[in-house]
Amino acid sequence: TVGGTGKTPVTIFLAETWQKRGYAVGIVSRGYRGTYNGPLRLVSDGQEILEKPETSGDEPYLMAERLRGVPILVSSDRYKGCQWLLKRFKLDVILLDDGFQHLRLHRDLNLLLVDATNPFGNGALLPRGTLREPLSEVRRADVVIFTRSEDEADASEWINEIERFGRPCIRTTFEPTRLIHVRKGTVLPPDTLENEPVLGFSGIGNPDSFAMLLKRLGADLREQMVFRDHYSYQRSDLEKIRKKADHLGVKWVVTTEKDAVKVRELLSKDFEVWALRVDITFWEDPAKWESLLFNSKPILRSV
Repeated sequence: TVGGTGKTPVTIFLAETWQKRGYAVGIVSRGYRGTYNGPLRLVSDGQEILEKPETSGDEPYLMAERLRGVPILVSSDRYKGCQWLLKRFKLDVILLDDGFQHLRLHRDLNLLLVDATNPFGNGALLPRGTLREPLSEVRRADVVIFTRSEDEADASEWINEIERFGRPCIRTTFEPTRLIHVRKGTVLPPDTLENEPVLGFSGIGNPDSFAMLLKRLGADLREQMVFRDHYSYQRSDLEKIRKKADHLGVKWVVTTEKDAVKVRELLSKDFEVWALRVDITFWEDPAKWESLLFNSKPILRSV
């Protein structure tokens, strides 16, 4: 489907887990909405971030902030991007954060993410629906990961149908793990927001999911200001958000980590904005998802 399934936190989780297992990881991303020129751009060499969020795109930049020791490249041609990375870094695993339709490139493991709150929309292809390709192409996936599942029985009807195709499914959800001051980096537990009046704002594919996270924390969400996905914020936007917070009389203004990387440089010193970090958790027993996602020893071929 189009956007909003949570591929960035899932990619971060996969990279961190492969690293913990002793493997060298690289990431190639499309860099959607990034303004970089040329066929590719190195966002991070694993030690230093080399680009700005507006040139690289917000998702690659966020991954670069979160992942130490992981080179991250943006390229519209993922095949050439992988070649470029392999020539310059010794890697065991390359992750593509949006590569399901990039059929030209060989994959050892093809993961399909589906939002459990609205699995396949109305079942129609773009522009009538949210599907990029027919539902029958689910068969190309080695594993289907349902994100934002409410419990271990969520989306059972869809999962039963997909598993009839011989494709295993995993249920996951996103848990808030940190509340981070956007300018200073101060960290608080996310339950700090419990019973607190909050103004939320976001420019993501599924803004309702962000509102649900805040409410699940017990925050008194007075309003959410919604911008289009991958929105390029201007100072005037931050001034509107600030005026709205003043009007509502709220102390806490909260956004997503993806939005935070774009607004950080625009914030005045006296405007407090916090970012909510989310990480993936699994409903299934680790024995199931570990065997599906990390069972094989990676042998990176020349691509």
